[in-house]
Amino acid sequence: MTAAAEAAAGADTPEAATVNVEFGDKQGDLPRTEKYNNFGNATAWPDERGDDVDYLNKQGLHGEIYRVWLSSPNAPAEFDLFNSCDVESRSCDFSTLDDYLTHASTVSDSVMANLNPMAFMRGDRPLRDLEPLLEVMIHSLKEQYPAVDYVEVFNEPDWNFHGEALNQGEEPILQPDELYRYYRPFYEAVDEVNRGLRRKERIQVGGPALMSRDAKWLEPFLDAYAADRDRAKRLDFLSYHAYLSWDDNYQVANPYKDDLRVVASDRKNIERMLADRGLSDDIPSFVTETGIYPGPSFDDPEPKNDYLRQAAGMATYSHLFANQSDTYMFNWCVRHRVEERKDQLVTRTADGPEKDIFTPYGNMMLMQSRLKDTRVSAETGPPLEGDNGVYATASKDKAGASVMVWNWQHVNDTTYRTEVDMSDLPRSLKSQPVRQRMFRIDQTTSNYFADPAKADLQQVDEKIIEPGASHSVSVDLSPNAMYLILLEPA
Repeated sequence: MTAAAEAAAGADTPEAATVNVEFGDKQGDLPRTEKYNNFGNATAWPDERGDDVDYLNKQGLHGEIYRVWLSSPNAPAEFDLFNSCDVESRSCDFSTLDDYLTHASTVSDSVMANLNPMAFMRGDRPLRDLEPLLEVMIHSLKEQYPAVDYVEVFNEPDWNFHGEALNQGEEPILQPDELYRYYRPFYEAVDEVNRGLRRKERIQVGGPALMSRDAKWLEPFLDAYAADRDRAKRLDFLSYHAYLSWDDNYQVANPYKDDLRVVASDRKNIERMLADRGLSDDIPSFVTETGIYPGPSFDDPEPKNDYLRQAAGMATYSHLFANQSDTYMFNWCVRHRVEERKDQLVTRTADGPEKDIFTPYGNMMLMQSRLKDTRVSAETGPPLEGDNGVYATASKDKAGASVMVWNWQHVNDTTYRTEVDMSDLPRSLKSQPVRQRMFRIDQTTSNYFADPAKADLQQVDEKIIEPGASHSVSVDLSPNAMYLILLEPA
């Protein structure tokens, strides 16, 4: 055999990997990342949204919090709530946003309203008018849509009012130490609205929804909050996005997809910032957008391979954020306005959007939803190469046990033959028949873009076993492939 032939043969030989699950080692409630999600703005596929909500609910993907956009720069002015409320009459016209907010309230227990005071930050409207307007807006919003429990202030102000200008060689209109002055009217308005609400109905307010967890923006914001002497000041959560970082002059972007572990210490850094300022370190982190493809970026111009990369990348992000306390990662998003790699439902086809069909990313979220409720220990090997390699999440409850295992490779090509060893199985699974079901997502399975007829999450194996106290399963994980193993009483 020639050297070239030997190399080619070696590339097809799986490497060995292991997952060791200890079901007796409980680690608390399983973080339910699939329950935190985003709709695109009100103009993003509105004709499909009602059916999408029905489908998500039926599939078990009813949300804990869904985030919606009530002042999106990518929507016409009539969809901006800042243009639809009147201080004198103390009323708002929700006619353009009613379906949008109703759908969000139907698919989720709580709704997060993103409010971005762009005209005030540009100086087109006087800042003194902001708080009275916000009080009317938020009061009317809560009155008509009681599921609105969160108000998120700003959306990527570090980019939209600063970084983008520097990137284009222009003068920015906002500096990091100026941001808080636009936040303060929001907590003042929320406090006023909350006075008329029962405790369990009260709205939480937070922000500043930065483009990244950038210390040169977050630290001045927290400095100003710490220095604020108003006893009623509120910062119920800190929010930011996790796609990439920029150099100080916003000329060079560093996408996280090259090593997703960059987010693994986010919470530790935030807690340090809070403690350094004498602030409570239990203010939660809301990562309200994330993904491996910021903006119009891609790995392959033809997106077939990128769909699976997005799914496996989001599973890896979920894992990394779930390992951090007080951190909640939001998926992005059900159907994106223009970027197909971010879609959870199949949207871009020759015949238009498909109904009730998940992309690999949507199927990954469905896979997560079938995990059990109590997280348990799952150790993987060999060590990661950078951030690439085998990951696992395992859980149990009274209904059985589950293991989700995947091979995050991004653009690399290593395949693993993975031995999943499970010990100390739950009592309900010992010494009796157990139904083992296995589901897979990969380049050809549970993947609309390979076979539309088999786009649903595919069950690839089912058998009755009698595992006793331990059990093993072997799976082949091609690049970016995902498996779910379910064990339940037969």
